[in-house]
Amino acid sequence: MNLSKGMFSLNLGFVSMQAEIQEEDRQCAWELYTELSTRVAVVGKRNDDDCNNFDGEIYIESLESLFSFFQETRLIMKKYPVGKIKNNNAEHLGVMISRSMEFVLRPFLEKWQSRYRFWWNEQSKQSSTPFDRQKQFPYLGEFLCDWSSLRWLMRELQTELVKVYGLIDVDNF
Repeated sequence: MNLSKGMFSLNLGFVSMQAEIQEEDRQCAWELYTELSTRVAVVGKRNDDDCNNFDGEIYIESLESLFSFFQETRLIMKKYPVGKIKNNNAEHLGVMISRSMEFVLRPFLEKWQSRYRFWWNEQSKQSSTPFDRQKQFPYLGEFLCDWSSLRWLMRELQTELVKVYGLIDVDNF
């Protein structure tokens, strides 16, 4: 399955592995799903199908959560190296995790994290409230459009993890 939105494209090749999923595969998928489903910064708000609703978020804090997700995802890859994943081929879950980091998370963070952080710390009007302050970011439209695309792709990944690995979808309780 190939997904594209905005500046991102992601090949979720792991979908072809449905036949023989081992328990370690499911545990790895659950750890990734847990990180996805508990971070609004990564998948957006539950009832926002287009992932465009940033209401109530302080972007600098959400960027920190997104970066923490990147770090946690890397730890999941280390915890479940290729030898532990039973579907030992180019379409296993570890490759899909790596693809999501390489083609979605890293490009977004490289493009926006330092730019926004510098603006926030050095150029924004610090006497304003955080919500008013972040509205003044000169690239706000492009920033949120890219972030919306990232969230949509990560939510699609979350949905596929539930389907492929037979996980409980905590968002539908």
